[in-house]
Amino acid sequence: MSSKARPFRLPSPLLSLYGLLVVGLPLAGLGYALLGSVGLVGPLATGFTGRYWQALGADTGLLYAALYSGWVALASVGIATGLALLLVLRAQPTLRRWPLPGLLYVPLLMPALVVGFYLFQLLSRAGWLSRISFQLGLIPRLESFPELVQDGAGLGIILGHVLLTFPLLTLLFLAIYQETRLDEYRQLTLTLGASLKQFRQRVAVPVLLRRAAPTLLLSFIATLGAYDIPLLLGRPYPQMLSVYIANRLQRFDLRELPAAYLAGFLVAAALLGLIVLLLRLTRRHAL
Repeated sequence: MSSKARPFRLPSPLLSLYGLLVVGLPLAGLGYALLGSVGLVGPLATGFTGRYWQALGADTGLLYAALYSGWVALASVGIATGLALLLVLRAQPTLRRWPLPGLLYVPLLMPALVVGFYLFQLLSRAGWLSRISFQLGLIPRLESFPELVQDGAGLGIILGHVLLTFPLLTLLFLAIYQETRLDEYRQLTLTLGASLKQFRQRVAVPVLLRRAAPTLLLSFIATLGAYDIPLLLGRPYPQMLSVYIANRLQRFDLRELPAAYLAGFLVAAALLGLIVLLLRLTRRHAL
């Protein structure tokens, strides 16, 4: 007798444990933060109160942190996406020639903390580039070196996240380019009289961005909630959301905890909303 192969099924206890770790515990933490923001739990829980929510309107710190984080995440993912598209669409032979394919994997192996420390040693006013520039006579003194880390615009933070995101997006776009046979479409469009620029703008870029949309959104979410690189390369003000919330949670004044719980709840809820959007996108396009 011949029997059909049964599809592999994840054991229900393991599936339950996985669901607990990725859904149950985060939702429990979100609920605790919500209850803490209304004074029902925490070291100073005295009963339900809405004064922390009312005070949120007068506190511009969270709004500035959200805007600053949004700017850094948008700029980082935007620059990384542009560089990856430029390399995939204009340097196909170079991408297939050693050692560039191997070098793209190197940043993916480096923790964010290591990247932040490396950039600080490289780009700070007491770093390697400033000292080399001073020795070569390019700047009169070390203080004349431009602020590339711990600057108000977040250039160092953006550069750090570009270094981490750009190789991943390049490999992703290259895989999509080959999977969708865009080379054949390029030959077809050129045969029909279109220019190479028209193929890139009207065919290749829309296809690559549409297929990579879930990963781009995931990269935006990851950058929005990043902690290590903003902590090392950012200023005390403005701060990114993760650093802002962590600082409020770690203060010695316990009266700051409910406001920190509120900020954490709002940020977590917003990120969960983006993740829901990501899950909807993954139903249409594979990561």
